[in-house]
Amino acid sequence: TQAAAKAAAEQAAQPTPPPGPRAQTFYMYRAQSNTSYPLENINTADLAGVFWYLHQEVIVATPRKYKIDRIKRFKVKVKNTWEFWNTHKRQFSAFVAYDAGGCTTPVCKDIYHQYGFVVGCQVQPLSVASYLGRHQTNWQCVAGEDKCRAPIWYSLPGPCPAKGIPNGEIDPDSTNVQVNKYKTPECTQRMPGGLCKAGQEPTGAPDCTYSYEDAGEVLLDELVGIEDYDAFWKTSFTECARKRAQGELPQDTVCRHNKEYDPDTDKGVGTDFWNGKHDKEKCAERMDKARALFKQKYPQFPEHLDEPACEFDMYYEHEFDWRINHTGSPTSSWWSQRM
Repeated sequence: TQAAAKAAAEQAAQPTPPPGPRAQTFYMYRAQSNTSYPLENINTADLAGVFWYLHQEVIVATPRKYKIDRIKRFKVKVKNTWEFWNTHKRQFSAFVAYDAGGCTTPVCKDIYHQYGFVVGCQVQPLSVASYLGRHQTNWQCVAGEDKCRAPIWYSLPGPCPAKGIPNGEIDPDSTNVQVNKYKTPECTQRMPGGLCKAGQEPTGAPDCTYSYEDAGEVLLDELVGIEDYDAFWKTSFTECARKRAQGELPQDTVCRHNKEYDPDTDKGVGTDFWNGKHDKEKCAERMDKARALFKQKYPQFPEHLDEPACEFDMYYEHEFDWRINHTGSPTSSWWSQRM
């Protein structure tokens, strides 16, 4: 139609965004306990990714793994370096794993030495759980496939990423984790990480690739509908047996230990919230409930922000030996002091 042709012409007339790293604002999420961590040297996820992790790793344990009891949300702005863009023509670098404040992926040092403290990403397989993003998150797919909306995990490099807490010193149940205890002042100064200084927007400089603000949290108990988690998993069986013995319940009542989710049956005992790990509709309902709770508790934040696609391709042979291409990048003294 004439109107459609006019709209297409107007769209074509719009200026094309310049090539290079873009500033992108979206939500990242973390499943964690009541321990407070800075968002540095850490892995995060989109909403689908955090549910993927909870369903696969956390709620299968009773009590929950690492005392995880909440989903924390952060409003994050990312702009990666020109040095990375000039080589890969991508907005995100590869995902690297962080544990106890240190990067455990062998190429971490090479990545950050070559490109600065770039934020990385990785899509997760839908064969594990059927949590999907609302928009395309993955380029490595055929248009229209569920795989195109796969969950995402992110990596956020902080100061001295090579030095974490030694294995023998890690207490996964501690609520007072000193993640920077084993980082030397020299390493922290020369390898400061990608978090921008307070109040500064990401510039794409090697030491200013992301910023964030806290955007609230939702407790798993309120999400699932559990009033008292300790009573749910610890005393439900004995309380049922007591009531049966005292005649408050029929004698043929079968008392069972409550469990949020049993992977063998794909169901919970005492709750059905997590039933259907591979049921796309149920997975979407769980995510929608989380969005609604965040909106109810924190109305000042949008319920949803589109997550950008995780489009990292691959690292090329010997690329960490290539000459660094600074074209387009802001001037930074970091390159001469890096370790």
